[in-house]
Amino acid sequence: MWLVPRHSRGLSLRTDVPVVVRDALVRWYEGGGTDADHRASVTMVVKARTHGQWIACDCLGGETPPPLMSPSYLSEAETYYLRRLTSTRQKRPEHLTDCPFYREQAPQRFREKRSAIPSTIDEPHGLFNAHRLAPEKLAAMPDDSEPDDRTRGVAIPRLARLLWLLMEMAHVNVVEPLPPDQGRDTSMAKEFARLRRAAERLDIAPGIPLAKHFYTHVDPYDRNVVFARLRKAAAKWPSGLAPQAFLALYALDISGTTITLAEGRELEVKTRVQYAGARVGPPYLVLVVVGEHNPRDGFSALRGYAQPIARPSSFIAVHNQAERDAVIGLLDLQYRWRRRQIDIGFKRPLFDLTTRAGPLRPDLVLDIRDNSTGELIEAALEVIANDEPDYIDAKQRKISALAELGPTVFARAATLRDHGIEAILKANLGIG
Repeated sequence: MWLVPRHSRGLSLRTDVPVVVRDALVRWYEGGGTDADHRASVTMVVKARTHGQWIACDCLGGETPPPLMSPSYLSEAETYYLRRLTSTRQKRPEHLTDCPFYREQAPQRFREKRSAIPSTIDEPHGLFNAHRLAPEKLAAMPDDSEPDDRTRGVAIPRLARLLWLLMEMAHVNVVEPLPPDQGRDTSMAKEFARLRRAAERLDIAPGIPLAKHFYTHVDPYDRNVVFARLRKAAAKWPSGLAPQAFLALYALDISGTTITLAEGRELEVKTRVQYAGARVGPPYLVLVVVGEHNPRDGFSALRGYAQPIARPSSFIAVHNQAERDAVIGLLDLQYRWRRRQIDIGFKRPLFDLTTRAGPLRPDLVLDIRDNSTGELIEAALEVIANDEPDYIDAKQRKISALAELGPTVFARAATLRDHGIEAILKANLGIG
């Protein structure tokens, strides 16, 4: 077994892995290793990652291109694992069938269906952090008794929950009724200011406010100010916690690991920028965590989560184009209804609400007042973005539960597009 340069075929610049370490790795991988075997394996894997190397297996001998494995890190599980790099197109061979690292190719993946309503979306607990110190864990070989469909889960990333928490605390998901005699006083700068004020009420570590390491422009990152402040703070950072900072950025495009910002500037992160739900398109509000995973690389942007928003001047989260149409329609409707002495405000709940019908999260909660009659209406608005049967079934269950609590309106994407939100509210609520 050897350590070889990444992106090579493994035939040159080999560094021998001592036999005792290789044997320890095999024992641990097969599930029969000791704590000492585990420590030796983790040390070898960390060394390979630190030096930008892959692990080359010697099961095919020393003269042919060896089977390659990447020492990888699964952030959600905080565990290192060995990722096999087999590829016919790239001429990367498979392990011999009697090799401990051999595994049959996975069957066709059956992706878990996403329902219209995740089971629960609760606020994240604990500190406002999304990066932890490198673990001392290496995953063993998967259990043969487990079905190997390698299905991707649909868990919501912690970084997404943190962004939603920040948006919730900043009240950027709340739109108040218009003042009687002036327009809406919002702008991108004011939305970011609200996020910064919210960051003052959150801790990134005990005794360290998020606001000390929270940025809403990429300039401090590009000028290395973010890194300098983190390095200075690291000396006094609480033990057992990883120093980290956060960037909240307005983005025009997301492509793989590249975030395109205003004026064509770009920010590269270590892993693909994550989404939850269907990709909607710009604009986005992106939360990026900056930390150090590999000491050789130093501090860098590690991960990002992109949340589509309604408008550049309105940081209201949307998850599909129909929701964006509904929110923009409500923002415009405020002006038309004000001329008829009708006030309308609304909120986009980002976490489940506790109700007598159980945890529920309406797409929008409307607060309407007809000043000419004194009538007050509070209603839930559900947006139906597509006609997929599973999605429709889930939406219908949710609408039925909401209807037990009060007036509930549903708006189909086609109706929003063809008739607009005003016609939908008038038909369902008899107002406007």
